[in-house]
Amino acid sequence: MTAKGGHADENLLQLIAAKEKELEQRVAQAREQARRLVDDAQREASTILEQARREAARLQERTQAEIARESEAAAAQRLIQAEAEARQISARAAERLPQAVELVVSRVTGGLS
Repeated sequence: MTAKGGHADENLLQLIAAKEKELEQRVAQAREQARRLVDDAQREASTILEQARREAARLQERTQAEIARESEAAAAQRLIQAEAEARQISARAAERLPQAVELVVSRVTGGLS
């Protein structure tokens, strides 16, 4: 009976060894799959980061262009206002020119009398 029992023990040990080998293969496969998943995730994260950087650069360019346009528009508006004020001052000066001439003439001629 020991021979029969010994044979059963040997079969049991072989079965255990086979199961251990199978489990080791599964663990190795799981590790490889996990490594691939991590690699894929890192590549995807790098891609997303690069896209975000490009989008941020585009947004910065658009914002700077918009600020420049707004600055140009504000400068143009200030120029228009300054020109309008200059025209008003010039018009008032033109209106007062005869009075100014008369005042100067009167002072000059008054001083001679």
